[in-house]
Amino acid sequence: MAKPSILKTENRPGTGSRVARRSRAAGNVPVNVYGHGEANQNLVIDEHALSLALHTNTQVFTLTIEGKEQPCLVKHVQWDTFGVSILHVDFVRVSLTEEVEVEVTLNFTGHAKGLAEGGIMAVHHPALWVRCPAASIPDSIDVDVTELEMGHALRAQDIKLPAGVKLDTHKVNPTDQIVGVVAPRIEVVEPTPEEVAAAEAAAAAAAAPGAEGEAAAGAAPGAEGKPGAAPAAGGKPGAPAAGGKPGAPAAGGKPGAPAAGGKPAGGAPGGKGKG
Repeated sequence: MAKPSILKTENRPGTGSRVARRSRAAGNVPVNVYGHGEANQNLVIDEHALSLALHTNTQVFTLTIEGKEQPCLVKHVQWDTFGVSILHVDFVRVSLTEEVEVEVTLNFTGHAKGLAEGGIMAVHHPALWVRCPAASIPDSIDVDVTELEMGHALRAQDIKLPAGVKLDTHKVNPTDQIVGVVAPRIEVVEPTPEEVAAAEAAAAAAAAPGAEGEAAAGAAPGAEGKPGAAPAAGGKPGAPAAGGKPGAPAAGGKPGAPAAGGKPAGGAPGGKGKG
């Protein structure tokens, strides 16, 4: 435990919001001190000195009240909306030998094994409620996380506490998880209704009857024609197929047979047939 900070106090003339505002305007913070069967005292403390003291891990302060030193424990601090300026502090008188309940900051040390596996450190409680004599309040408690693997966690009962310090089971469940290593969360992006509708429309169009036939009809003809195919662009009907010869007999015909509707070839004009 660090040496308690000594804070000088002055009496506050009166109570109420108006008096408190005047105190703050003068650079002081209104405070109340109570406990141990003594009357409540309305005091003020220099704002700068009090701010420096509260930004440490010290929890027990020595207040100089009317020339006498009184050990006091911070009970409540009221900050402004932005958490910058101190508006009011409640102190409770304590004896350095009495057992008190305090919340002590946890200091996590080491590099967890689960981080090498892609895990993420999850701190569930950055501080821990403990019970100990006022003179033995630790500034912080070290917690070694080196052996933490993916999916494992340290519970309140697993935290090794300094000598004379014990877990406050009235405020903390021993099985509460304090820190662990968890797998990274994978965010699933759901498609919008418009995207779902567009995908369904595209699938329905692809599965419609005749879709493949229309696609085939629109295909370009092959480079080489086939006998009986439509004439090439600029060609004339009746032209022989590619590779054919003029005058070739029709299918099933005999060489030398007259064309359809023709006459058998006769002799030369004026000639006579054989007798």
